[in-house]
Amino acid sequence: MRIMSLSTDYFRLPLPPSEDGGHGAIDTEELVFVNVHTDLADGFGYAYTIGKGGRAIRSLIDHEIADAVIGLDFASPEDAWRHVWRRMLYIGRGGLTSFAIAALDMALWDAYAKADGVPLYRAIGAQSKELPTYGSGVDLQKSTEDLLEQIDGYKARGLRGVKMKVGRPTLSEDIERVAAVRDHLGTAVDLMVDANMAWDRDEALEAARQLEPFELRWLEEPLTPEDIEGHAHLRRETSTPLSVGESFHSPAEFHAYARAGGSDVFQVDPVTNGGVTVAIEALRAANAAGIDASSHYADELNAHILCLAERPVFLEKHAFALDAYLEDPQEIVDGFVRPSERPGHGIAFLAEAVEPFRAD
Repeated sequence: MRIMSLSTDYFRLPLPPSEDGGHGAIDTEELVFVNVHTDLADGFGYAYTIGKGGRAIRSLIDHEIADAVIGLDFASPEDAWRHVWRRMLYIGRGGLTSFAIAALDMALWDAYAKADGVPLYRAIGAQSKELPTYGSGVDLQKSTEDLLEQIDGYKARGLRGVKMKVGRPTLSEDIERVAAVRDHLGTAVDLMVDANMAWDRDEALEAARQLEPFELRWLEEPLTPEDIEGHAHLRRETSTPLSVGESFHSPAEFHAYARAGGSDVFQVDPVTNGGVTVAIEALRAANAAGIDASSHYADELNAHILCLAERPVFLEKHAFALDAYLEDPQEIVDGFVRPSERPGHGIAFLAEAVEPFRAD
């Protein structure tokens, strides 16, 4: 395939205002669209942010990545990804650079699958799977009453699991809230908690031990992702399973965690991780190491990618869903989803829905 041209668009979608959920207050979701024209098929990709960095991502694509790929011949999107990654090494091996590469990579996988006339999951070598879903949101500052109301909403949709934030000013507050949620759910529904890197090693170990009686499916991001040994030590010292991955920006991080025994669950996000190509590599590492797999955001895309996992445990359904902006929102049936059968990834945004939020 040869990349003939590409173009970008930028949108700022309003979100219901939320208080600090671990990354600061969130009231906007940014979307950066990438449309790629190749000699065999066109492809679409996007990157998202929680309100910051979108313009920089678009600028990287327009002024750096475009120059690196227009006219490029490639046998597979993975080859194109490696080419772009090497061209971007000096200006960043992560962060916004990974977001920018991800949007292009998504578009190239879309075009690649369309050229073969197959859904994305088949293009990556997988078979369609029925994937259980769980609900999550930005709820750290919610009262316990409001938190339980949010969880009732997940249950009403038939979701098979629930995730809540932890990282309140005191651990006792977290434990009280987790106890209330577990009591509200009963033991038949999986419960996960997300610390968003709120703790140091000692705090994380104390929290993990105090959370053990609640039989959590996982404790997510207790430490910063750079602290691989800290996660490995924590995993050895507690029975509470650990989950990481949404804040990784390259395949190397997944491989490092697999080697160190630092996680029980890998959460892939094809945007933050740096592309579908990186998510594929992450799941290969998970499969080889016997690590469970889940997802972060990008619901429709992750439904394809998780089909590659040998041990897919959950697909995340986030409160910040893009359903209102999509031509064909993902359908949940009895708490499960399947990937689209359209050629490519099957994701298309409604022009009339996003156009009012176009920005410079």
